[in-house]
Amino acid sequence: MVRLPAPLKNLLLAPLLTTTIILLGCSSPPSVKVSPVTKSSIESTVSSVTSGTVKAEREGVLAFGTVGRVERVGIELGDRVKAGEVLAEIESEDLVAAYETAQKEAQRVRSLVRSSTIASSETEQAQQMLMRAKAALEKSKIKAPFDGIIAELNLEEGQLSQVTTPDPKAMIRIVDLHPRYVEAEIDELDLRQVKVGQEARIKILAVRREPFRGTVRQVIPFVSTRREQDRTVLIELSVESEGKLLPAGASADVEVVTQFKSGVVSIPSRTVLGRGDNRFVYTAVKGVARRTPIKIGLTNYDRTEIIEGLSEGDLVIHPSDKLELSEGLSITTEGVAGESH
Repeated sequence: MVRLPAPLKNLLLAPLLTTTIILLGCSSPPSVKVSPVTKSSIESTVSSVTSGTVKAEREGVLAFGTVGRVERVGIELGDRVKAGEVLAEIESEDLVAAYETAQKEAQRVRSLVRSSTIASSETEQAQQMLMRAKAALEKSKIKAPFDGIIAELNLEEGQLSQVTTPDPKAMIRIVDLHPRYVEAEIDELDLRQVKVGQEARIKILAVRREPFRGTVRQVIPFVSTRREQDRTVLIELSVESEGKLLPAGASADVEVVTQFKSGVVSIPSRTVLGRGDNRFVYTAVKGVARRTPIKIGLTNYDRTEIIEGLSEGDLVIHPSDKLELSEGLSITTEGVAGESH
């Protein structure tokens, strides 16, 4: 084995050491995205677990009260009708004749009572017969119970009406002209957050993409167990429909604003790490990542209120799957991540 003199050995190692130092010096710190701590508005919301439904204040399913063949249908689907308007009739010659006969009999009995020819008790009997004949005649007609729109029509002239035969289809369905409301279900865990009077956004895609403003008008304090693993609570919301008569039965996506704050110190929610009371962020301070404990307030998917730990203007680091952040890690900031407030 050949031993090199010490001076020669040092001379050969020197270039290798120099190369290693140069290579180490060339590795740059990882680049991270940051966002400044700013003041903004934050809201907390509760969304319906499934699409809600636009409802009419009053809705009626109408049918004849007696058996017969349909003689006249005086409406079409979508017509607006007035309360008391006759919508359809069945053949009623016999009923009309019976009513006219009862009228004449009632008049005859009243005349005889006035002349003391018969007892006054017969007047009551004649009047009862007249009322029965009138009620039978009324059953041969379908009248609008209130002002409304014909929403369903399954009736044709010549059709036989069978009152004793169950039919899943309504002969006539009418809905009123009052402003609509929305019925929706929220998760049972959100019951304590939703209160009467809270504002809401209601999206009815059958009408437009932009949401309508709404207000919670009723919270039903009952938990439905129809779906064992998805227990829900029913709420009702009034809708500012801006003069539009919303279509009853349309689906509606509901988002109730349960809390709102403006001008609070906040950061993007995706920068918040930890759980419960042990929340923290990583901040960029002079090219180094610093683990910073924080106390949070109101939060949603987009923004989180900062109560303690950060000041306006601090830079918080966005976590990334490509980099494991740690205290003291040297970093370079790629630029401020765009935010909307």
